[in-house]
Amino acid sequence: TECNNVTVGLSATVTAATSMLLRQAILALSVPSLGAAANTNRAAFVVSRPRSAAVVSATRMFSTAGGADANNINDDAASILTTAADVTETIRSQSHEQMTNLISASAEDDCPIVSQLLTSAADVTQYLESNVDAILFDCDGVLYRGTDPIPNAAQALSSLVSAGKQIFFCTNNAGSNREQLRDKLASLLAMEDKLTKEQMVTSSYSAARFLQRELLGGDNSAGTARIPRVHVIGTAGLKSEITSAGFQVQGGQTDPYEPSNTRCGMSREELAAYPFPPAVTKDDDGEDRIDAFVVGLDNEFNYRKLCIANVLMQRNPNALFVSTNEDAFDLVGVDARHLPGNGALVKALEHCSQRKAVCVGKPSPLLAELIAKDHNLDPNRTLFVGDRLDTDVRFGVESGMQSALVLTGCTTSEKVVDICKETKGNGTEEEPMPTIIFAHMGEMMLLEDACKDA
Repeated sequence: TECNNVTVGLSATVTAATSMLLRQAILALSVPSLGAAANTNRAAFVVSRPRSAAVVSATRMFSTAGGADANNINDDAASILTTAADVTETIRSQSHEQMTNLISASAEDDCPIVSQLLTSAADVTQYLESNVDAILFDCDGVLYRGTDPIPNAAQALSSLVSAGKQIFFCTNNAGSNREQLRDKLASLLAMEDKLTKEQMVTSSYSAARFLQRELLGGDNSAGTARIPRVHVIGTAGLKSEITSAGFQVQGGQTDPYEPSNTRCGMSREELAAYPFPPAVTKDDDGEDRIDAFVVGLDNEFNYRKLCIANVLMQRNPNALFVSTNEDAFDLVGVDARHLPGNGALVKALEHCSQRKAVCVGKPSPLLAELIAKDHNLDPNRTLFVGDRLDTDVRFGVESGMQSALVLTGCTTSEKVVDICKETKGNGTEEEPMPTIIFAHMGEMMLLEDACKDA
């Protein structure tokens, strides 16, 4: 592959995933107006924020495989030379810089901050030891960023467990079931033998538990002759979690009544002729009755799926309508592009069905109720740690838990300052202020001398 006179040799053994990473690295190096910046013996490239270690590795590969000239790297003064060893340190320094900005702003008369600012790992340790028995962590932006762990994340988690704290991992990502999330965190944080499925609280799991409570009397052994049926918009991970909870599941990536049909659209004529089962009556216990609709993020969502779900809801008016979460967007890419979240899908179905979904993900108090009941937690002694005010902190506040904001994800110190200036430090209903704020979760270490490098 040739890009701006940089030739890269790809061997036959390079996987498709590695090839993609190589292409990303090529793009990072093929910006116009390239200038001298780095020694050719050092595998490095220029970014304005941390890249993943995987992309750094790909950069190393092509810098040696194809004779790429490292002197052709842009030397923009605002950029940072990044290697695999730099990524974690850059995340650490950026979070500390964010914290410094917040401390400086709090000294100004027009920026009252009601949240307690914990300026060192020792402050975080003291707070946790005195006030917290259980900790719920958001994942992306708190434990890792992209594919890079937050500084000292594994060490901090290990120290919390050793100190007797209960820890759980709570995500609005309904694309994975609990086993998949455990495997992801164990691999990413190098904690293969230290994490369990029971510590994982995905929004797919919370949806399944909510359905159990509402339709099966709290478990998957209701003793009825008929197993309730659930129609899903979402991934295989969401379907498997609901199936494991004791339900018949249809939908997902497959057309429920025309499995061989792979069309994305649906015309008026097609909808009129589509083989829907008959509409149900109030007391109908027929096999085709749908008892619940669950909407989770579906990257292959389309108009056909919307049409089918809408008519099924029309024909099953008493069925539950559940959303795994209603996030507006997530951030992807080095330029923080907005990826539409599950809220966009939920709003589409709400609008055409004229029904309102019950949200069981953050910030819904229903999720907090399920977690507290399953694990016997005292909300007053439980801390939720997140990187967003609108979902994570709001979830903690509305659920009666303590809440912590870390500065390694979506909400920046600038955002906090702006809100505090506008609301005299109190925040808004949609974006409330947390109990505490600190730089990154790697500062949450409770063992002796563990926090000295945080």
